Amino acid sequence: MNGMKFNAALIFAVLLQAVGLVWYVSKIDSKVNILYEKYAEDNKTEVVENQVRMKLDIENLLKDVNDIKTELKKANNKDKKIMKQHNQIFKLLKKKKKVDSNYSYE
Repeated sequence: MNGMKFNAALIFAVLLQAVGLVWYVSKIDSKVNILYEKYAEDNKTEVVENQVRMKLDIENLLKDVNDIKTELKKANNKDKKIMKQHNQIFKLLKKKKKVDSNYSYE
C-alpha cells in the first residue's frame, strides 16, 4: 500500500505541474495576443499616417513641378526675345560695311 500511495502522490504532483504549466502557457499566450493586437492597431495607424504624408508629399512635388514648368516657359520666352534682339543686331551690323572693332559678325 505504501508504494501505491507514493505512486498516487507522484502522479498527483505531475498532474498538478501539468495543469500549472497549461495555465502558465495560456496566460503567456493571452498576453502575446494582446500585445499582437496592440501592435497591429499601432501599425495600421502608422501606415495611414505614412500614406497621408506620402500623398501630401506627392501633391507638393506636383505643385513644384508645375511651378518649374511655368518658370521654364517664362525663361524660354525671354530667351526667344533675346535671340530675336540679337538677330536684329547682327543683321544691322552685317549691313554696316565697316565695324569699329576688329571683330566681324559674318
